[in-house]
Amino acid sequence: MSDERDPDRDDLPDPDDPVVAAALARTRADLAAHGAQAPAMPAGLLGDIDRALAAERATPPASSTGRGRPRRVLAGAALAVVAAAAAIAAVVASVTGPAAPAPAPTAAPVPDTPMLSSGDGVSALRAGLGRTDYGPLADPGRLAGCLAAHGVPAGTRPAGARQVVVDGRPGVLLVLPTGVAARFRLLVVEPGCAAGAPLTVSDTLVGR
Repeated sequence: MSDERDPDRDDLPDPDDPVVAAALARTRADLAAHGAQAPAMPAGLLGDIDRALAAERATPPASSTGRGRPRRVLAGAALAVVAAAAAIAAVVASVTGPAAPAPAPTAAPVPDTPMLSSGDGVSALRAGLGRTDYGPLADPGRLAGCLAAHGVPAGTRPAGARQVVVDGRPGVLLVLPTGVAARFRLLVVEPGCAAGAPLTVSDTLVGR
């Protein structure tokens, strides 16, 4: 029994090969997954596939037995399906584009900031007395420098602090003792207040 080889079988994928069969199965699954979202096949592609298959059918068999031709036609059809899938996948990628990045986590909501007027010392005192919201002045060295820039004696400890908005300007309210019972100095400074840079928003005395 002669071991006659069909030269065409060395050049084209075998449609009965498990690897080729698996690739075709994945192609069919991908196309089905796209469903109605997949765009129309590029113009002329079907005609090119038909012409390629017609050329395969017109090619004479490699041997007198004709055993090489059916496998060559099937392999050509397999290549045509793969080519069509690649073309459709390219169009889908160009239409849909890269996946959108996940949205950034939403920052935690900021607590309500009191909206004050520079002439309303009573409301400011109520908003800040006993509070400890120093915001950007939480650093002791920076707070000491800010107080020194306003002539506050060293070592003075605020009776309250809170981030506020006064006349539309954001700042930090510092409730300072004056040495007189029930009398306070309400000092509001910008967030950048520091030694040599007072950045005063308002400065008010309240109480008897």
